Amino acid sequence: MRVTTLDAHVGGAAVRLVTSGLPTLEGTTMAERAASFEEQADDIRQLLCLEPRGHAGVVGVVLTEPERAEAEAGMLFFDGAGMRPLSRTGVLAATALALDAHLISPREPGRLEVDTAAGPIWSRVSARRPDGTVAAVSVEGPNAVVVRGNARVVAGRAIPYDLAWSGSGLLAIVDAEAAGVALTPTRSLELRRAGLDLLAHISEQRPPGSPGELDGCVFVGASTKTGADLRAVLVRADGRVARAPSGEAAAAVCAVLSAMGVLAEGEARIESLSGAVWTVYVEDAPPENGAHAVRVRIESPVHRTGSHEFVREADDPLIGDAWI
Repeated sequence: MRVTTLDAHVGGAAVRLVTSGLPTLEGTTMAERAASFEEQADDIRQLLCLEPRGHAGVVGVVLTEPERAEAEAGMLFFDGAGMRPLSRTGVLAATALALDAHLISPREPGRLEVDTAAGPIWSRVSARRPDGTVAAVSVEGPNAVVVRGNARVVAGRAIPYDLAWSGSGLLAIVDAEAAGVALTPTRSLELRRAGLDLLAHISEQRPPGSPGELDGCVFVGASTKTGADLRAVLVRADGRVARAPSGEAAAAVCAVLSAMGVLAEGEARIESLSGAVWTVYVEDAPPENGAHAVRVRIESPVHRTGSHEFVREADDPLIGDAWI
């Protein structure tokens, strides 16, 4: 098995854009192609995103033909847990990597319309380096929606939380101080335990008919950097703690803050556990099923980390293993 990738990081989040080694994916919709990848190429996902060649924080991206005529490309996303309908982090990095490598020819210079399993998404080059390579990208996609505001969960004590749809998944937004957790890198194991515990209690205590399974818990608290508005840390349902910024977490948090009246239309600066700060531009959107919605545009630098040819020898028993 041989697979080649172009690699970059966005605020510390590692992204691998697959450039060769994939089987032909079947289907005309992005959902069908994602299912085809899952069926035919899950060993490649494991190879790229799990140890010994990857790690739990790696996001993989595959370029495909677009689903719609007006789009210039399709993108599939995956990580150590499986396929993901959308990764805004993946779009940011893949846009820079694909444009610099001339893998996509945009109709409008520096701008892409991309089909994903979560719907259309738009990315734009916002800065270039002196050598012409892409230095920063912004991404705008599905609206984020507040599903349930000002709820409470009993987990030893009553803890307030909000539920928000990020555009691709359902997240619980929780104040870190109320939950009794510290948003510091050295406390990541405590964050993991607290996040998984809260997700279990929220799932048990939500009323019948509540929408969908929870994809994660976002703890929010005071920022540590001048100019940042808050710190947000995503604990995914599989136990991974996102030390780098998460586009889905940023979108969900901004929807909740906007509904509370704390965040007017404009911009928010959100710090991650790694210390990286993302600028998020927020606009009000029409309500969805009566729920408050916002449209967000996230901007971040993109930094290349290398290009790789990954191999798995015939006598190597390990495709990949998950270590959390």
